[in-house]
Amino acid sequence: MLLLAMAFPFGAKAATQTGDVNGDGKVSIADVTTLINYLLTHEWPATQVDEYVDLGLGSGTLWATHNLGAINPEDYGDYFAWGETVPNKETYSWATTAFVYYENGSLRFSKYNTDSQYGEIDNKTELDPEDDAAYVNWGSNWRIPSVAQIDELLNQCTWQWTELNGVKGRLLTGPNGNTLFLPAAGQRSGANISSVGTNGIYWTRELYYASANNYRPMNAFRLYFSSGIKQKGNASRNYGYPVRPVYVPGEEPTSDYEPGDCNFDGSVTIKDVTALINYLLSNEWPDPTPAEEYIDLGLPNGTLWARCNVGANQPEGYGGYFAWGETEPKDDYTGGTYKWAYTEDGKMYYIKYNTNSTNGAVDNKTELDPEDDAATVNMGPEWRMPTRDEITELVENCTWEWTQLNGVNGYQVTGPNGNSIFLPAAGESAKYSIGVKGYYWSSSMGFLEPDNYFPTNANNLYFASDLAKLNGSSRFMGCTVRAVRVVE
Repeated sequence: MLLLAMAFPFGAKAATQTGDVNGDGKVSIADVTTLINYLLTHEWPATQVDEYVDLGLGSGTLWATHNLGAINPEDYGDYFAWGETVPNKETYSWATTAFVYYENGSLRFSKYNTDSQYGEIDNKTELDPEDDAAYVNWGSNWRIPSVAQIDELLNQCTWQWTELNGVKGRLLTGPNGNTLFLPAAGQRSGANISSVGTNGIYWTRELYYASANNYRPMNAFRLYFSSGIKQKGNASRNYGYPVRPVYVPGEEPTSDYEPGDCNFDGSVTIKDVTALINYLLSNEWPDPTPAEEYIDLGLPNGTLWARCNVGANQPEGYGGYFAWGETEPKDDYTGGTYKWAYTEDGKMYYIKYNTNSTNGAVDNKTELDPEDDAATVNMGPEWRMPTRDEITELVENCTWEWTQLNGVNGYQVTGPNGNSIFLPAAGESAKYSIGVKGYYWSSSMGFLEPDNYFPTNANNLYFASDLAKLNGSSRFMGCTVRAVRVVE
């Protein structure tokens, strides 16, 4: 399956328009031509959309070639208040700014506060990812720049006041000769926009400080320039400024969307040409239905199994490892880190999901609540972990073939109707038996026989190359999860 990275070679930011088949930043009749050419030749055009530029800076920082919300380097893009991720409000004022409230007529901050006169202190001085407009809108490989990264631009680049396609701004040339254009996009204050074409003002991700350990929570650092000035400064958090993100190297985000899959059916065919033409005429896309989110194996109870593990994007991906009843992966899968247990006098006791008074307070819960179900929490209310009976149904009604998928060991599990899912041998706790065994949690507490539960354990699917069966493991063990679809 082709990835968006083919349309955008750096793989840094996904296309913002579904039908932008040729990667030129807009949807037009040219995309229809490109799509027809692909169907005839099976080759996409070699587009070169540089998402970031290496200026040869000392830190190696890679700067985005255009503002957040823009397509071209000279476009102004969107305006954000500091700490907000949704742009272009009607009014940029304290009353509309995130993490701000009034108490007895005085301004207070509910986050990013270092001074008790402005409310409760959290001593956060740098934006969390969830409050970083670049991270939220472009993905985990992007951030609003730090003060140090702004200083580096000021100190290591040459700055020229110029125009690009009729737009005024600064052309920055790095030590290696590569360049970056920052448009003079002005600012938003109240309901007004001002200084467009005259001033360029760009947020950093850090609170302003007058000196070390002397932060001013009302303000944040910014980059400011005009035709005659370039400097670091500060401004009230309520102002609306553009953002020029920096690139954070790491694992590239991928997408299962093919550039030409305009009708969202998981493949590129002549039907996509029709969908694209219909969009150009109506400005409406068909409802997106992700391909093969779940598979109907034709099981007696109609159970629908997810195509991938929780936390994985492909059937052969291992995904996350979870202790039973926990919803986030972690590094240490031992009794001492288990959410629902504590140790006293050398013995482990359970505070939830317990049927035996010798193991702590009894609540007689034997199936995970939705809030403790890793599938429901991570994938949404239409998903849950399979029950003990659903795993038994999978084992007893399917054929199991030990095989490989894209070099990954595991089982191809084929249902009565001929459809199949692949379960990778992901081992346990992200450390042991990887490629050799599989451990997949159920939502059910372990039991020796009906009404005789074993609260220290939970049931799971266990397999190796020569067997697959319902099993039980200690609840604190890290196992993978293959979800089932909730049928209304």
